[in-house]
Amino acid sequence: MKKKIRVIVLMGGKSPEHEVSLVGGREVVRHLDPAKYEVLPLVISNDGQRWQLKKKEGLLAYRQEVSSAKDLTPTQEVIRPEEAPQRADVVFIVMHGPFGEDGIVQGMLEMIGIPYTGAGVLASAIGMDKSMFRKVMAGEKISMAKALMLKKTDNESLVWENFPLPVVVKPSSQGSSVGVSIVHKREELGKALEKAFQYGPRVLVEEYLSGTEVSCGVLGNEDPIALPVVEIVPKNEFFDYEAKYTDGKCDEIVPARIAPKLTKEIQDVAIKVYKAIGCQGFGRVDMIISSGKPYVLEINTIPGLTPASLLPKEAAVAGISYEKLLDRIIGLSLEKKS
Repeated sequence: MKKKIRVIVLMGGKSPEHEVSLVGGREVVRHLDPAKYEVLPLVISNDGQRWQLKKKEGLLAYRQEVSSAKDLTPTQEVIRPEEAPQRADVVFIVMHGPFGEDGIVQGMLEMIGIPYTGAGVLASAIGMDKSMFRKVMAGEKISMAKALMLKKTDNESLVWENFPLPVVVKPSSQGSSVGVSIVHKREELGKALEKAFQYGPRVLVEEYLSGTEVSCGVLGNEDPIALPVVEIVPKNEFFDYEAKYTDGKCDEIVPARIAPKLTKEIQDVAIKVYKAIGCQGFGRVDMIISSGKPYVLEINTIPGLTPASLLPKEAAVAGISYEKLLDRIIGLSLEKKS
C-alpha cells in the first residue's frame, strides 16, 4: 500500500487577511483526498504567537463567521515551528499578505528544511513589495500604470505635480486590496493616505486606468502554463476586499469576453511576469485592459483558495477540479525541492 503524503495545511497568521486565510485553509483541508494525504491543519493565531494543530473534524465544523479571537477550537496541541519537519512531508501554505505571502514564512520553512507550496523567499518578497515588483517589471519592459511612492514625510503636492484626478492610493505591501482607495477629489487624498499608511511606512499612488479588469492564473515551475483568463466585473467601484470575498458583489466570467488574440497576449504577459520574479508552483497575475492594452496591476504568489476565489474557477474551466488543482500544487512543491 502506497504511503500517504503528510501535509500540514498552514493558515491564519498576523495579517489583515487572517480570516480569508482560515476560509481558504478549511477548503484545502476539506478537498485534500484522504486516500492520498494525511492532513494536519495548523493554525497560527492572529498575534503570530501560537501554532496550533487542529482536529480536522473540529476545523471543518467551525463556523466561518466566528471571530478568529476564539482561535478555532478544539485544539490537538500547540507546537513549535521547528517541529514541522517531523510532522509532515510538505507544508501547504494558505496565508496571504504580510507574514505569509512576503517570504517570511517561506524563509523559516527553508531554514528548517521542509518543502512548501508556492513561490520561494525572493519571489514572495518581490511579489508583495509593490515598489520592488514595479522595478522588476520596468526591467522586463512590462506595462504598468504610472506610479509614485510616498513616505509619511512627503508633501501631498507631489501627487498633484505628477497626476490628474482620479488617482489610486494603496499600501506598498498588502494584498486583497486592503487599504486601497480611489481619490476623485483633492480633499479626499489626505484620508486615503492616512488609511494606506496604517499598513506600512510607504504608500503607492498610481494613475487611474479605466477599463476591464482581468486575471490570469499560472501553474508550474520551470515551464509554467497559463490558465483561462477571468473577467472581473465588480459591483463596487473597483475589485476591493468586499467585492473579492462577499457573494453577489462581483461577477467573474471565465473565459473572459475578449478577443482570442488579446487573451493570448494576457496569458503570455502573465507567464512573463511569473518567470520574471522567479515564481514557482502557482500564482495569479491581475491586469486591467485600458484602451485595448493590458497593464499589469500585481501578482499574487499565493492566490486565494476560498469558494469565491478566482484561481479555482479558472482551473475548473481548464478541466482541473479543485481536488486536482491541490494535487498539482503539492506535486510542484515536491518537484522543486527534489
